Amino acid sequence: MNAIELVDVVKEFDRERVLDGVDLAIPEGGITTLLGPSGAGKTVTVKHVVGLLQPDSGVVRVDGRELNQMSDDELNDLRRRMGVVLQGTLPFTCGLFYSLSVFENVAFPLRDRTGWPEERIRSVAMEHLGMVGLADRADDMPNQLSAGMTKRTALARALALEPRILIIDDFDSGLDGVRLALTCELLQELQIRTGATFLLTTHHMQSARKLADHAAVIHEGRIIGAGDADDIFTSNEATVRQLVSGATQGPIGLNAERP
Repeated sequence: MNAIELVDVVKEFDRERVLDGVDLAIPEGGITTLLGPSGAGKTVTVKHVVGLLQPDSGVVRVDGRELNQMSDDELNDLRRRMGVVLQGTLPFTCGLFYSLSVFENVAFPLRDRTGWPEERIRSVAMEHLGMVGLADRADDMPNQLSAGMTKRTALARALALEPRILIIDDFDSGLDGVRLALTCELLQELQIRTGATFLLTTHHMQSARKLADHAAVIHEGRIIGAGDADDIFTSNEATVRQLVSGATQGPIGLNAERP
């Protein structure tokens, strides 16, 4: 069974077609990376999966259910079973509450969804802050953090409930090389331990190669390659090959990026 499916999904903004018939299947379990150049449609795709955007046409399914057939309550319940880290700009970078401390940001969904006693909430929140190397910044406010720390705080919050589906958009942004490698190791360990479905978008090919069980490549709003990660990373399709290798010659150019 696929955890996530998009079938012929089309989305336009101001008459610009951002998703142009996206067909994508994310297998249950394992780590799937969604790759593509800037402006290819990765973030818009993720927002459809979370239900933040509705397609102009096509179908989005999560756990076998079509999102456009869900009530608001059902959609909210689905989101509660997901861990999501989205891109963003101040004052909502990575979805953090900038009026709450780092600890309170991680504790917030635990209080909202579990009914656990405060002692357990504190223990779990601090455990996950420790996982991402931020236990000593628990009392800081988000505006005191670097971009990488902000991303790691959001990751700790998303992981705290051990969701069945974890989605991280542009997961490598703001992380230096060492912390990115450590984050990759953490994600691999957690996926193996929980058996959850991870969907990550990234530009960072080295991390994608290290993490991915499955991979998909999006370009100009269409999926141009998807399947076993080894097959994608050795593909002869011109755009996929250029993206994976970082070559300057190929279909992707400076004038190809869309806003």
